[in-house]
Amino acid sequence: MSNDQYAYAVGRVRAMETRLLDRSKIERMVEASSAEEALKVLGETEYAEYLAGLKNIYDYDTMLDQELHRVYLELHRFSPEPELVGLFACKFDYHNLKVLLKAQKMGEKRDELLVRDVGNIPLAVLIRAVNEEDYTNLPSKMRQAAEQISEAFRLEANPQLVDLLLDRAMFLEIFEKLEKLDSSYLKEYFTYLVDLINIKTYLRVKRTNNSREFLEQALLPFGEKDMTRLVQLVDPLEVLVDRLMSSRYAQFIEDGIQTYQKTDTLTRFEKLADNFLLKHVKKAKYVTFGPEPLAAFILAKENEIKVIRIIMVGKINQLPTEEIKERLRDVYV
Repeated sequence: MSNDQYAYAVGRVRAMETRLLDRSKIERMVEASSAEEALKVLGETEYAEYLAGLKNIYDYDTMLDQELHRVYLELHRFSPEPELVGLFACKFDYHNLKVLLKAQKMGEKRDELLVRDVGNIPLAVLIRAVNEEDYTNLPSKMRQAAEQISEAFRLEANPQLVDLLLDRAMFLEIFEKLEKLDSSYLKEYFTYLVDLINIKTYLRVKRTNNSREFLEQALLPFGEKDMTRLVQLVDPLEVLVDRLMSSRYAQFIEDGIQTYQKTDTLTRFEKLADNFLLKHVKKAKYVTFGPEPLAAFILAKENEIKVIRIIMVGKINQLPTEEIKERLRDVYV
C-alpha cells in the first residue's frame, strides 16, 4: 500500500498524540499524597470521562480497559490497513484463550482476567471453541496450538504448556502478518521484543534449574539472538553479559542482569527493556506518512496504561514515592 494513503490516518494520530500523558502529569501522579489524589490528575486528561463511573480507587483497571477499547476502536475506523491494528490486537485473543483453556483444564474460573472488546476474535467465539473443544474456526496457528494443548492435557494437566504453545503460535502469526505489512520498522520492533523475551526466559529457566530441552521449548523463534548457541545454562550470568555487550542491547543489559543477580527480581531488567523498545517506537515521530505513526501510537498508549497501572498499584499499596519512580517507564511524548 502506498504511504500516501496514510496521510489522513497520520493526521488523526498526530492529533491524538497531543493528548497522551506527558512527563509532568506522570510526575504529579507519582508525587500525589494518595491513590485518590493520583486519580484526580487524570481528571484533566482523556481519562476524565471514565472517572465518574468508578466505584472506588480499586476499580481503576475498568477505566484503563475502557480507554484501551476506545483507542483500538478508533484506530480500526480510520486505519487504511485493518491488518495493522489487528497485528497488535491479536495478543488479546491469545491472552483470552490462555485464560479460558486454563479455566477449563484446571477448573479455575478467572473471568476477571479476560480482556473484552479489544481483540480480533469475539470473546463468545473463543468461549464456544473451548467449551466444545472445536477450534476449527480459529486462525490456523492458534487452532493448531489449542488442539495440541487439548491432546496433551488428556495425558497430563500442565498449565505451563498453555503459555508455551500459545506464545509460540502468537509470534508465528505475528511474523506471518508482518510479511504482508512489509514494514522494516515493525519487523525490527517485534524482533527486538522476541530477543528480550528470550533473554528473560533464559534467566528464569536458569534460576529454576530447568533442562536445556525445556529452554529450547520455551524460547521463541524470529529473534536475532539464538540463546541456545549464545550461552549454556551451566555458564555463569557474567558470560551472558559479556556475549551481549557487542549487541544492540549492550546499553542496558549489564545493569539489568547485575540488578537481577542482587535482587532476584526482573523488575529493573523489564523496565530497561521496555525503555529500549520505546526508544525504537519513538522513531515514528519523524515519519511523515506510513503505518509507523499508527503502530507507534498503539504502543505509546499501551505504555501509558502500564505506567498508570504501576503508579496506582504503588499508591494503593502505599509504596514510597522513590520506589514507584524506580519502576516507571519512559513516556512517548
